[in-house]
Amino acid sequence: MGEYLKETSVFQTYIVGIIILIIFYIIKRPRIAANEPPLVPYTIPILGHTYNYLFNTQKFLKECKEQYGECFSVYVFGYVVTVVSRDSLSEVLINREVFELDIFEILPFNMIFENVGDFGKVAHINAKLAREKISAKIEVCTPVIRKYIVEGIDKWIGDCKEPKEFRSIWSLTNNIIALPVANIMVGEEAASHEDVTKSLGDFAFDIGPLGAIPPVFSFIHPKLHEFVITLPLRFGWNPVARHRKIIINQIKPVIEKRIKEKKTLGKDYKPYVIKDEFDALEYYMSQPDFDYSKLHYYVDALFVLTFGAIGTTSGAVTNGLFDMAGRPDCFNELYEEAMMIDKECNGSIGFADVQKMKKLDSFVKEVLRHSDDTLKRLHKVISESYTFSNGYTVPKGRRINLYVNDALKSKDFYGDDADEFKPFRFVNENSPATKVDRNYVVFGGGKHACPGRFFAIHEAKIIFHKLILRYNIKTKSGKIENKTYLGPSTLPPRGSLIFENRK
Repeated sequence: MGEYLKETSVFQTYIVGIIILIIFYIIKRPRIAANEPPLVPYTIPILGHTYNYLFNTQKFLKECKEQYGECFSVYVFGYVVTVVSRDSLSEVLINREVFELDIFEILPFNMIFENVGDFGKVAHINAKLAREKISAKIEVCTPVIRKYIVEGIDKWIGDCKEPKEFRSIWSLTNNIIALPVANIMVGEEAASHEDVTKSLGDFAFDIGPLGAIPPVFSFIHPKLHEFVITLPLRFGWNPVARHRKIIINQIKPVIEKRIKEKKTLGKDYKPYVIKDEFDALEYYMSQPDFDYSKLHYYVDALFVLTFGAIGTTSGAVTNGLFDMAGRPDCFNELYEEAMMIDKECNGSIGFADVQKMKKLDSFVKEVLRHSDDTLKRLHKVISESYTFSNGYTVPKGRRINLYVNDALKSKDFYGDDADEFKPFRFVNENSPATKVDRNYVVFGGGKHACPGRFFAIHEAKIIFHKLILRYNIKTKSGKIENKTYLGPSTLPPRGSLIFENRK
């Protein structure tokens, strides 16, 4: 009798579990209106397309587009995502009043940068700074970039009379790029402290793991995933806190010194500048509503700015080094151009000399085109709804993901060899790496395209130029290294590079 009751209890438990799963499935089953992009059918209840989205991304999305057209929706991690391809992608990028970049879906920036508050205001200030005081003044900044890139190469790579193997290439390039960026952002006085440049360079890597946590709890409710990944922050652990303390300790006396001089000298005060241009600290201090008591706010704003200025550029340079090292013919041709330009400028390259690097510019653009991110820039519909030019309508709150690889590898635009890496594809095409269009969306599009792209490309070309002249670089494997795939995104290859002095 006891055994019978035990088996009955187990059976009842199974029944209750099945009922709960059925109810959960009914509640979570996506509902698509008649005029919305078609929802791709799926066979696994609850999970939907999540497996293919994570582990078979490129093939899965390519097949979806071939079968369902320009716009389609998939069901991943418990919510519907509409994927827009090449012809509709630009509509998302240019209509900011409808589509908002969903940065909080990727990382809890509002809790990480707890002193910012109004991200819209900070984004506006930083965009203006990047556009008017950095990208527009690259010629002024070039000597600083060149000086500190050379210093960084000497420090972190150095003399390679005997071949040296370097394993953490992304970390290596990040350290080098952090030097010129730090000097331009906080000025040479504050950046002379090694811990300042290290913090500005490292903090993006420190917060990165938070964004790498898959939103598995979103199957239950999206807010639950947000709650789980922010638990460490809620209990006082913030990966930015240590870096914030370092930056404040070093820039506080610099700012106090400048404030004192402003009060003492009045109209005779001369801003601290890089030649004729403000550094970022001076720019923040020049704002009409600058308030020294809110120093934490400006430091967090600085971190938001450098988050993109250092980490993304160093990632692109790392990809480029592997692309170059695995293609000896390409490397040799870039070396010939570098030698010619170096001879013309007697080793002291300026803005005009960088502009002459046509082959290198084409190479950099091809590196960026082959980032191999399948999807990028998650957006959210913030208006009541939006109807694309193809007739499909997406409702308010819908997540929109951009099928960037469909644009970057478009055979209609780039030809039948669009999937092939051709380093000098753009040499005679009047198509520099900074130029955005509907098929080259690395930096976004329209008037909202990344304002710092001119500085980033300029800096990347200088570091490539210096490395090409100084070293022979090859992959340890002797082959072209593959990137690391994380679902629809990629990270630079994890292999080793061998550096050796040029004879």
